[in-house]
Amino acid sequence: MFLDANIFLELQLAQEHAEACKRTLNRVLSGDIKATITDFHVDTVVIVMENYDKKWNDIALFLGSLLRYKGLNIYPLSITDRIKATDIMKDFGLDYDDALAVQAMKRSSIKTIVSYDEDFDSISHVKRVVPEELK
Repeated sequence: MFLDANIFLELQLAQEHAEACKRTLNRVLSGDIKATITDFHVDTVVIVMENYDKKWNDIALFLGSLLRYKGLNIYPLSITDRIKATDIMKDFGLDYDDALAVQAMKRSSIKTIVSYDEDFDSISHVKRVVPEELK
C-alpha cells in the first residue's frame, strides 16, 4: 500500500487521528505492513513540520526514524514521473502532490492508499483506506 504524507503528519503534529496513524506506522515499522511513500512526500512532511514550528531536531528525528521502518519503501520520483503526474492532474483534477502519489502507485503496481484525503476517491483504480480500517 501507499502511505500519504498526512498519515505521518497526523502523528508528528499530534492531530485528531494520531493514535490510529501511530498503530499503522508501528505495523510498517515492524514490517507487518509493506508500504511505500515517495521522496517528495517525505519532503512534504518536513516542510509542513517546519510550518508548524518544529525545530531541526524534530525534523532530524523524523527523518532518522524512517531508516528503522522495516516495511517502508521510499520511492524516488523521476522527472518522467513528475511529467506524467501533470497528466493525472489534468485527467482527475488532482493537485500535484496527490497526482505524484497516484503516479508512484501506478509505477509500483500499488492499488491501495492509506490517506484521509478524499480526493483519491474520484480515481476508480485507487482504493483509499484510513488507518482505522486496517486490521
